[in-house]
Amino acid sequence: MVVLVPLIAWVEDQRPQSIDIVFRPHGIIRWERGGHPVLLVEPMRGDGWITLARRYTGTSDTVAALREANPGMRSPMRDRAVRLPVELLRPETRLEAVQKLFPADVRTVSGWQHWVLDPFGGGEESWTWLAALFAGSDDRAPALLQANPALRQSGPKRGRPVTVPEALLSSEFRSLPPVATPTPRPRKRTPLPLAGAVATGAQANAGVVPLEYGTDELGGFAIYRLRRGEALYSAVVVRFTGQLLAVQVNETAMEIAARSGIRDVTDISVGYPVKIPLDLLLPEYLPVNDPRRQAWLEGRLELRQFLEVVDAANLSGVQIILDAGHGGKDSGAVSNGIWESTYAYDIMCRIKSNLERHTRATVWTTIQDGKIGYTIPGSNRLGQRRDAFLLTRPQYRLEDSVLGVHLRWYLTNDIILNRVGTNVPRSKTVFLSIHADSLHQSVRGAMAYVPSRYLRPDKPYTVRRRDIQTYAEYRNHPTVRLGTEFKARVEASSRHLAQEILTSLDDNDIRVHPYDPIRDRVLRGRRSWVPAVLRYTAAQNAVLLEVCNMANPEDRELMLQSRWREEFARSVVEGMAAAFAQ
Repeated sequence: MVVLVPLIAWVEDQRPQSIDIVFRPHGIIRWERGGHPVLLVEPMRGDGWITLARRYTGTSDTVAALREANPGMRSPMRDRAVRLPVELLRPETRLEAVQKLFPADVRTVSGWQHWVLDPFGGGEESWTWLAALFAGSDDRAPALLQANPALRQSGPKRGRPVTVPEALLSSEFRSLPPVATPTPRPRKRTPLPLAGAVATGAQANAGVVPLEYGTDELGGFAIYRLRRGEALYSAVVVRFTGQLLAVQVNETAMEIAARSGIRDVTDISVGYPVKIPLDLLLPEYLPVNDPRRQAWLEGRLELRQFLEVVDAANLSGVQIILDAGHGGKDSGAVSNGIWESTYAYDIMCRIKSNLERHTRATVWTTIQDGKIGYTIPGSNRLGQRRDAFLLTRPQYRLEDSVLGVHLRWYLTNDIILNRVGTNVPRSKTVFLSIHADSLHQSVRGAMAYVPSRYLRPDKPYTVRRRDIQTYAEYRNHPTVRLGTEFKARVEASSRHLAQEILTSLDDNDIRVHPYDPIRDRVLRGRRSWVPAVLRYTAAQNAVLLEVCNMANPEDRELMLQSRWREEFARSVVEGMAAAFAQ
């Protein structure tokens, strides 16, 4: 038996006889050569065929089909697994099973794109079975074949996509929001890149973004001409406007479509001139003489003079404060029942373990799980817990998420100002907060946020809450004061650290968001801000790291793998070490 991976290319004499996939909490999905995938379940005491049919398929009409799938079994027995064809499962369970079996599949704006796996090379994925799986009835096989004329002669073949049109797709698959187009692999990056240069004509062939500019009765705009395989959501909105959250991506796409005279965003011809209002563009994509672009460029150039590169071999003498977002009553983002807080904490623990085993850094944490501590479970999927507390004095059980955020940066500042000692230069202080995003489904990969010097307080700032006054960290330094030069040093150092971390992830084949993966603010519509844990920190190197997009099925599936989380943590430590080994 082997573990299933998408688009397997087996050597002829090494093809497996069966594939088993753990499908919690239901059982095991087994796919055997010559057959179709089935869910293996253990009957409970008193279960008969009708009971099992109703429980797993939602109707007793499938009893005959279940009997046929279990020849020789007169009635369910507790010591024998019952085989349930995946295509007969309840809609919501069938959807989960498909996502497990075919992680490369995507919900598209026109229906569903299924990538044929065919792990045994026997053509098990027939038109009738695919119709039953995705359209709810094998009677729809002729219509499915008609929708895929390129496969009319060959049939479904390994590594080839099968399109299930929206009109045929079962309701559980239609309930998923569409993914525009897979995000391309990121390019290798260099520290503090002046990315985002724009050009037209011959310069576009040199690798810069081909944008044209013009004006109409509504004002200035940029024109981008869609290329083959590109979609409005990912190729235009995410790339040029910086929007990431699903609602903002969709709203911005509709605004751009209206400005461009596009009636159907799912049917835009190659080369169509898409108009992007200038006030929606990120500054790096504006015309070269635009004041906002010039200010952005001058700011990036100015930032270089504040970069303080520190030589600390093997992170010797570096004080690293690790934080995992949310926790306690605040589960953070939730996608398909997966809590951000659970997996962010696991990755933080793995980073902590790797730092302590492989470097000379001094490691601090802001948060701890009350039951497992910093123990790293070996399982892929983790149990959801609400036992985390902050290591303040007294400890805080994370009842109020807003108070919890403020206490994190007060605790961080107390460690830096009171506990590490005056002999440690501020340039050797690091704050790293681990999170997982929930964005538009077309977005993939890790991203990093650093604190913009322009969005941090100019005046002394104090949290005005009575309940925070009981904590020693607040009483020691209730007011934060950030000088102009210090804020610039923090932004430069933080960007340098973020760059090395993301480069290390990319070098280790961990997906990094390809468009502006290092950001100095959170952008939502036309609003922007710096997260509070970065806005008020006293650390000179401060990064909030989003490990992936939980709303993207491929990213989410990776995060559920213990091996991937360990590789991610190790790559982060390698990047941190590289940032201090100049």
